[in-house]
Order: sequence, then structure tokens, then C-alpha cells
Amino acid sequence: MAAMPRRRSLQRRSSPFRWLWWLAGLLVIAVIVVVMAMPALVVGYLQSFVRSEGFRVKLEEMIEAKTGGSARLADIQWQDDAARMSEATIETASGLQIEAVGVHAALDFSAIRRGSWSLQSAGADSVIVTKHPADKEAPRAEESSVTENALPGWLSQHIPKTTEVDGFDAERFSYSQNGWQVEEARLHLGSYNSASTSKGRFSFPGTLEGGVLRMPVTPPGQKEPLKLDIERASFRLTDEKLQISESTLRWKDRSKGTLRGSVRFGGEWQMFAHAEQVPSAEFLSEEWQKHLSGHFEGDAELSGAKGQPMKWKADVALKDGVLSSLPILDKLATYTRMERFKRLALDIATASVSPHVSGGTRLEKIVIQSNGLMRLEGTLNLLPGDVIEGDFMVGVTPETLRWLPGAQNRIFIETNPQGPPGLNWARVKVAGTRSAPQEDLSSRLLGAAGMSLLFDSPGTIVNKASDTLLEPVLGEDAAKLPGQIINGTTKTLEQGVKTGTDLINKVIPIFPGK
Repeated sequence: MAAMPRRRSLQRRSSPFRWLWWLAGLLVIAVIVVVMAMPALVVGYLQSFVRSEGFRVKLEEMIEAKTGGSARLADIQWQDDAARMSEATIETASGLQIEAVGVHAALDFSAIRRGSWSLQSAGADSVIVTKHPADKEAPRAEESSVTENALPGWLSQHIPKTTEVDGFDAERFSYSQNGWQVEEARLHLGSYNSASTSKGRFSFPGTLEGGVLRMPVTPPGQKEPLKLDIERASFRLTDEKLQISESTLRWKDRSKGTLRGSVRFGGEWQMFAHAEQVPSAEFLSEEWQKHLSGHFEGDAELSGAKGQPMKWKADVALKDGVLSSLPILDKLATYTRMERFKRLALDIATASVSPHVSGGTRLEKIVIQSNGLMRLEGTLNLLPGDVIEGDFMVGVTPETLRWLPGAQNRIFIETNPQGPPGLNWARVKVAGTRSAPQEDLSSRLLGAAGMSLLFDSPGTIVNKASDTLLEPVLGEDAAKLPGQIINGTTKTLEQGVKTGTDLINKVIPIFPGK
């Protein structure tokens, strides 16, 4: 019976330790609960914070820190996890101005648990981007959290450090820089994840559909800069440049083309264009529209930089081309007795076009060919004041020269190693104006015919078109001399020699080199 009190005494001594163990266990459980609840606490706090006016202010400050410019954001209206802003304006130190209307997005708060801000279904009703000259060197973007210096310190380590955007859509998008303008296009930007890019960098794939592209180029015959309809364009937008990888364009519903290139936000740009099915009438004066038909296709390269004039060059081809109703063609048809000259089908018509140093346009590597008839190669300068200067090599088939006395052995005697075989070649100079061009071939042909009359035997000019060809120079009676000589009339022969001698002063001034 004496042992019982001692056992109770031992139990009383151990009781304080048991309470300590219980207290430690409760503390451990509390810590575990707090740790497990921390993400939910962070999410709850951030849900409350992003709906506050302080978040909008901090968002403006973050944008200004990253861009070195200014930001003005309207009040943010929330409905569940979806936010909407009536308008936003951002101006960067690099000269980029962005104006957006009807901005909207949904914030996936569950992504905060994995350390990311996740924006879904982002877009705007309208976005207008304008590139102005930069006032100063743009600062490098600084990494900053949208809630930096705005939350209690114990929450900082749980704040997301990356941003995810599943895409961005704008129903109306416009962009302008250095005379280039995109208007009223539908814009789609692809996904973006800041974790996959370097600090301060970004890169978005995107597409444009619909809208209009205006280029700082006024084609010949047009009164306004080139305006193209956009069918679709694929590009990549980075913090440094806009890279256009592929685009399909149309002009006046009939012509189509493609465009690729890049526009650096520092001011430099380069574009490569291809066009086809472009009616020739769009680039010709009303007078020339009566004489030349067909459609153009070709490739062009354009480039420019801040404070520098645009550079460009193009390779152009005329397809299904036809020359008709030109006085010189009618003369050739008469002289050669070949009706094909009256309506000259152009099987080949190509040229390289570039600006002339004087401010006009230079056409070089010109090749115009009508199979089985003639080929023209050379250079033409379209100078200010409507002046033209040209230097050509003209090749014709021997059959073409058959009815032109003196042409084959006095005019078409040049060599052209680069030209196709089987042609007789002559050099031709062109001058005057576009409305009244002048060439020296016609007069030289007349001179050659006159020389043939005076110095060749009658047999070499019989049955040729000498009567038609010589009449403008020698008169109707003298032009008929070759046929009369063949008739053997001595009196006519004597008269012809005298007439030829009297008229030699008319012929000599138009010989080549005179």
C-alpha cells in the first residue's frame, strides 16, 4: 500500500514535459499550415492588390522604367478574372508611340503558384503605333516586378518573376514609319514567355490580315504613292526590328505581289518586292496607252535610313507586250514590206530600272525582241524636264533588210558578240523628249539609200523599196531613178546622175558621223 503514493508523485513530475511536447507539436503543425497556405495567401493578396488603384499606378511606373518614356493608363475595370481598360498610351525613349483603345485581358491567378503572371485572351479594339525620331538613346530595359516596392517584404519571394501571354489580337491596327504606313489591318501576335528571352528583350510572331499598305514610292504615271491591299502578312516583332517573312498583296484588284524585309526601330529599313499582272496602262501617259499594251512583272529592292534618301532598283519585264500605231513602225513596215512591224509583238521586253544621278530614271540592260524580226539592246535615261537620252544596238534579220538599199552594207555593219547569232546590227542614238522622241536610224537609212543610188550598180537596188525610201530626200522623180535606169533610157541616166550630184548635199549631212 505504501508504493501507490510514490507512483502518483512520478506522474506529477512528468506532466510539464508532456505539455511542452504538445506545444511543440502544435507549433510544427502551425508552421506547416502557414507554409501550405502561403501560396493561397499570396494569391489572395495579389487578387486584392491588382484590383486597387495602386496597381495601376505601379504598372505605369514599371512601363516607364522599362521604356525610358511615359505611360498613361485609364482605370482598370474588373469582372471576375477579366480586366478591361478604355485606353492606354505609351511613349518610349526610342520614339515609339503606342495608342490602344479597348484593351482587355484575363489574368490566370492559378499560374502565380508556379511563379508566373499568365495573361490570356489579351487584345484591343484598336492599336495605333507611330515611330518618331528618337530624342535620346533608349535605355536598356530593367527587370522589375509589377509589385516591386508595393507588397510586404515577407511576400516578395513568392511574387512571380516571369510573364506569359498566350497571344494578342487587335481588330484594327495601324503603323507608320518613314513614309511606310499600315492602316486598318487585323493584328494577331503569338505567344510570349519572358523566361525564354534575354533580359529586356522580347520576340513575338505575328500576322496581319486585311488593311492597306502605303509605300513611300510613287510609280511613273501615278499621282499618289503606291497603295497596296494586304491579303495576309507574316512577321516577327522584336525589341529591335520588325521582320516581314512573307506577305501577299494586291493592287487595284488586278495585280498581285509579295513583300518581305525588315524595319529597324533605329530608322533603317530594307524591302524586297515581287509584282505580277500589273497593267502597263497604269504607268503610261494617255498617248502611250494607245501604242503599248501588256502587263508588267518584276522584282524590286528598296532601302532607306534615317536622314537619307530612299535607294531602290528594279528588274522589270513586260509580258504579252504589243507595240502598234507608231509612225516609225509604219515607216519600217513600208520600207521593209513586212506588215509585222505595224503591230510588233514583243516576245522579250526586260530592263533594269534605277534612279539617275540627275534625279530622273535610268533604264539599263534593256532587251526588246520580236522573234524572227528584230532585237534591241541598250540604255535609256529619262531625265528631268521630260528629256530622254538613249544608246541602243538594233539587230535585224537579213530578210528585214532585203528591201532597204544600202542598209546591209552601210548601216547594219556593227558587231555584237553578246547578241544572238543571225542578226545584222546597227547602233542607234535616241534624244528629244518623251512626247517627241527622235532617233538617228531613219535618217541614216535614207542616207544609205541615197549613197546606194549614186554609187552602187543599178542591179543592187532594183526591186528594192528605193522609190518609197528615197522620196523624202530626193523627191518623187529622183526616187524613181533606179527603175528607170534599168529600163536603159540614156537621157534618164544622164538626168539621174545630174540630179544625184545636185542633191548630194542633202544626203551627206545625214550620213553616220556627220
